[in-house]
Amino acid sequence: MSHMNDVKPDLALYVEGESALVAGSPDAIAELFRKLDVPPESTAKVGTAVTDILAAAGGLLSMLGQEAVSGNSFQMTPASYAKYLELAGSTKEAFGIVSGVLRKPDGTIDTLVELVKSSPVSPAAGPNMAMLAAAVAIRSAIHNLEVQLESIDAKLDTVLRDTRNEALGNIQGTTYILDKAFGYFEETGELTPTLWDQVAGQAAALSQMLSVALNHIDGLADGLSAKSFGKRLEGARTAASGELQHWLIITAVALTNMVRMDSLEIIHGAKADPAGAHTRHVEQARERRLELTRSKVQKLADAAAKASKVDTLTRVANPFELPKLYDAVAEIQRLLMVFSEAYGMPATEAFERKEWHTSLLDLGHAAGSAVAGAVGAAAGTVAAAPKAIAGGVEDTILNVAQSIEERRKSAHSDDQITS
Repeated sequence: MSHMNDVKPDLALYVEGESALVAGSPDAIAELFRKLDVPPESTAKVGTAVTDILAAAGGLLSMLGQEAVSGNSFQMTPASYAKYLELAGSTKEAFGIVSGVLRKPDGTIDTLVELVKSSPVSPAAGPNMAMLAAAVAIRSAIHNLEVQLESIDAKLDTVLRDTRNEALGNIQGTTYILDKAFGYFEETGELTPTLWDQVAGQAAALSQMLSVALNHIDGLADGLSAKSFGKRLEGARTAASGELQHWLIITAVALTNMVRMDSLEIIHGAKADPAGAHTRHVEQARERRLELTRSKVQKLADAAAKASKVDTLTRVANPFELPKLYDAVAEIQRLLMVFSEAYGMPATEAFERKEWHTSLLDLGHAAGSAVAGAVGAAAGTVAAAPKAIAGGVEDTILNVAQSIEERRKSAHSDDQITS
């Protein structure tokens, strides 16, 4: 890293892992995004107060009060973050305030972004740093929610209007209050007593929202854990047909709103809590909340993986229902994968589809081995008998299976025509 304290910085960044804020001229910000290959959809404008605080902290004092100063939040991809570390001249995570300067190397028309100084941010750094941390946390949470919704092709307004949410109270009202308070804070750097009272009044509603959603996810896991194949199939199809998607989105909305509330609470208490004790308490509560969520979702993931492991006889007896179970479990795992990536959960266990013919072969091998063992023991030729007898049993079962499958398909087609 070059230390060029005599050069005025063009950029100021506040970095928390792959989430960040940046202040500077629009051209400088655009160049940074180009160098880091930041996806345009992961960037958003931030309010005046947050922009000014970041600009001041990063040494852009000469730009304050000018129309040229701009502020953005942005979410880096892993590749973008690696490029950021390279620009920062570091191979390890660099949190806190970072300043950057733009310069043109001789012989080229390219513009380099060189990050020239970095300083960590502690909880005791004061309310201004708490504001930057809050802005990053909230922007990151909102971005994660948007990515989840896009990944599962869901519309938030449609989900929130669903009649299943009547027990949750006014989700849209809670979201609106928290969004309004955050917008006001980001623009002015303040939370009025009236706004804070409105925010604090949402705590019970948010806890209820998350609890109801997790209870529904728990119920879906119980349905997948039923003993009978028919009940498991019914539970899997219910979960995959929209029920799981709905409650995962409600869970994500609740967690996003709780990030908003936690961050605003930290800002509200920052002046009276210079040592950061309240901040640590809020962070511990958040970790407990996320751990509870992970445990409920992991229970469902385990139940889905187990539900797909059907014994051979059941597979043979349910040639048309088995693909339906596999399709439902695949959809459940797809939804859980999106959720897991957003909240740092382990990847779900993949399952193996087994076609009906494969199931019959498995049954043939099992039956052949049993018959061969009995015959071989009686004849005293245990070593020679299994392969020959098992092969004969397998051929017989496959011949019978083919005729059964043809009759089943014919009957199934007749049923569809008559229905």
